[in-house]
Amino acid sequence: MKVSLNWLKDYVDIKLPVDELARKLAMAGTEVKTWQVIGGSWEGIVVGQITAINPHPNADRLTLPMVDLGTEQQTVVCGAPNLKLGDKVVFARVGARLIDGHTGKPFTLEAAKIRGVVSEGMVCSEKELGISDSHEGIMVLPAEAPVGKPLADYMGDVILDLDITPNRPDCLSVIGIAREIAALTGQKVRLPKDDYDETTTTIDSQVSVQIADPDLCPRYSASLVSGIKIGASPPWMQQRLIAAGMRPINNIVDITNYVMLEYGEPLHAFDYNHIRGQKIIIRRAKKGEVMVTLDGSKRALAPDMLVIADTERAVALAGVMGGYDSEVTENTTAIFLEAASFNPASIYETGHSLGLPSEARLRFERGISAGVTIPALKRATQLLVEISGGQAAKGFIDAYPGEKKAEPVRLRSSEAKRLLGVDFSVRQMKDTLVALGFEVKAGASNAELLAIAPYWRSDVSLEEDLIEEVARIIGYDEIPITMLSQPVPRQNPSPMLKLKPQVSRILADYGFQEVITFSMMGSEALNKLSPHSQPPEPEPLRLANPMTAEQEYLRPTLRANLLSALESNLRHEENGVRLFELGRVYHQRKNDLPSEPEIVCGVA
Repeated sequence: MKVSLNWLKDYVDIKLPVDELARKLAMAGTEVKTWQVIGGSWEGIVVGQITAINPHPNADRLTLPMVDLGTEQQTVVCGAPNLKLGDKVVFARVGARLIDGHTGKPFTLEAAKIRGVVSEGMVCSEKELGISDSHEGIMVLPAEAPVGKPLADYMGDVILDLDITPNRPDCLSVIGIAREIAALTGQKVRLPKDDYDETTTTIDSQVSVQIADPDLCPRYSASLVSGIKIGASPPWMQQRLIAAGMRPINNIVDITNYVMLEYGEPLHAFDYNHIRGQKIIIRRAKKGEVMVTLDGSKRALAPDMLVIADTERAVALAGVMGGYDSEVTENTTAIFLEAASFNPASIYETGHSLGLPSEARLRFERGISAGVTIPALKRATQLLVEISGGQAAKGFIDAYPGEKKAEPVRLRSSEAKRLLGVDFSVRQMKDTLVALGFEVKAGASNAELLAIAPYWRSDVSLEEDLIEEVARIIGYDEIPITMLSQPVPRQNPSPMLKLKPQVSRILADYGFQEVITFSMMGSEALNKLSPHSQPPEPEPLRLANPMTAEQEYLRPTLRANLLSALESNLRHEENGVRLFELGRVYHQRKNDLPSEPEIVCGVA
């Protein structure tokens, strides 16, 4: 995941050098794979303002803009179609290092005579600066950009490329990383504003939501914004999306992507006027149901796929991709904005079977906390009102059938010492957890705490989890090397560990050779063991996503694969072959996990 350092600084004060920040994050469990300095080569490039645009005397498609650089005025030759009087632009002086917009190779800018007019400088595009591949026009800066200021001071940034572990979906967000940095450096997190004006008409009077399958959708939240105007998002938002590796599209799509990167919660915008029956139903797909997704592809849906539907048809694949029939277009005037929590396994199965990877799917598969939906929804709604000129309906929808009360987790200093080998004080542990957003109370004794995880953390449920949090924030490198202070636990090996080599040795003495076969098998092999074409008993365990038909079931017996191995040996004229296998078989049990006994089987 790519994160802008400037974006992080909106939420937390960062005074450490980049290499020290990277070291601290890595020691706390978030590896910084690399970082890129934006603007390190922008020597001789400054902010300018176009004060006049004159025609080129010898070329209809070229103009001669006059650019105010603060201390001087420069006239250059330019062919960009988006030149506008008063715009703040990026001006490169002679000698600046740029990227050729056609070849993509770096070059040093020199004075040049273009159609008889000398140009001593250049008004730059994003591609020429190395910011993006956009070369259709010049880069237009925000109106508040200070004229004459070096671009490196105004727009310079550092892009961190982070490797987020699967157990930390909260860190797949800028605010999540800001929280980590705040805890590591003793700072406070500043959350973005999320307040906005509402109309007097309630959202409940305009649309309703029904969750038909709460096992796959424990929470569904939504807001409604009308009177919006589709257009380009502001330059500052586009720049941050580009820095994160995303392509700006329009203000609505950009806002949903921006908040997804900011809070880690994927959102989806529906054209409200295309929702039939003014009702949203979250349900499993119907048998034989088909829908067209945003990419224009017609998708045949399986009955176990979760869809977002109106009263007549599916309008989105939940957590994976929106539907063509409800997409936001240039004619859209009202937005139904979704922020939801979906079952991670369901999202994975749908996305994998249809071959639809996405940033949203990645986050849902990691198991985002359901508590993030409302903060992300309010933030996105605030941006929609501010940027698109819309009006938000009063209130928001929050269907939450899967709500669970956060349970406190006990943390004992004695257990922390046993696992870590260091005696952290109760005060140290409490301060560390509070810095991470935990609610911490006194426990049953002076050496015990009770901690409730913050709403954005879905990975903390055990005492060992709390101990890990304390250790990684205080610093693993702060834990001293000590001798083992506790007795080594007595080992009581399973009798099976002694029995298995004895059985193998006895069978080998009788001329048997041990084989190891796959734990999976196909229905054809199973049916060969069942007389009179009867279904195999007991009914085998079927894999949810088998790779091949020959690996569809977990084996209920060793005989089938052993006989297959024997057949293969006899085919090569290996007479007198004796084979045996010692391994697990798998049997279904009602209302319980499958049994996995270890057995031995031989064939000759």
